[in-house]
Amino acid sequence: MNVEPCYYVQSTEDHMFLRADGDGGIDYVPLIMSAMPFTNAQAAEEAVADHCGGEGVVFRCYQLVRE
Repeated sequence: MNVEPCYYVQSTEDHMFLRADGDGGIDYVPLIMSAMPFTNAQAAEEAVADHCGGEGVVFRCYQLVRE
């Protein structure tokens, strides 16, 4: 198993976290446990610009990845 970084996005306006909606879009959830991490920082920063009106926070976390 490896440990890799992942990135969560939270809006600073309504404090909601972002996750994929399954149809190629973004959905908003109140808990980080329900959020979906982004695999790289650039994608997370773009999500802040596109879906949070430029007002958001990116959290870097680490997850175990099984090979």
